[in-house]
Amino acid sequence: MKYINLASKLISRIKTRLFYRYKFKKIGPGTTIYKPYLMSNIKHVQVGSGCSLRKGLRLEVVEAVNDLVIKIGDNVNIEQNVHIIGRSSIIIERNVTIAGHCSIVDVVHPYDDVFSKIKIGERIAKEEFPVYIGENSFIGFGSHISPGVTIGKNCVVGANSVVTKDVPNFSVVAGNPAKVIKIYDVDINQWVRL
Repeated sequence: MKYINLASKLISRIKTRLFYRYKFKKIGPGTTIYKPYLMSNIKHVQVGSGCSLRKGLRLEVVEAVNDLVIKIGDNVNIEQNVHIIGRSSIIIERNVTIAGHCSIVDVVHPYDDVFSKIKIGERIAKEEFPVYIGENSFIGFGSHISPGVTIGKNCVVGANSVVTKDVPNFSVVAGNPAKVIKIYDVDINQWVRL
């Protein structure tokens, strides 16, 4: 089994270097992409060095507003079945971990025109709702990061959380909607429960 896993990793790394590097805006050295589910319009996506993008990834850019829409920093790991969809700006800084089954979107589907012939899922708001995830943060399993949200550096998002508001640096958030439950107090050098 060990050799099968090593072979799979090697094949994925070779495919990343020989195939994907020409599809993305940029891919850094040492990055490996494992059997994505769907990648669409990825010429607007940049991935840093030493990243791991696991099986089942759905990475999409729709109606790109900018030349670079999704920017993933160095040493980021994105686990299985994660869905990232961008239109204007999603920035994931270095050393971020995104656990499996998460979604990160900067697209809003307006529903105010109840008489529109266009179904809601195909409508896209013209306003921009950039998403930012700071370095060294951890996004827990099954979490959703909503459009327009900024997550600071060294943050933890608890499993199955729905983040609808900005998260300050050095915070732990959890719940639906996510709320700050801990902060790191630099004066006493420890995490404090709120």
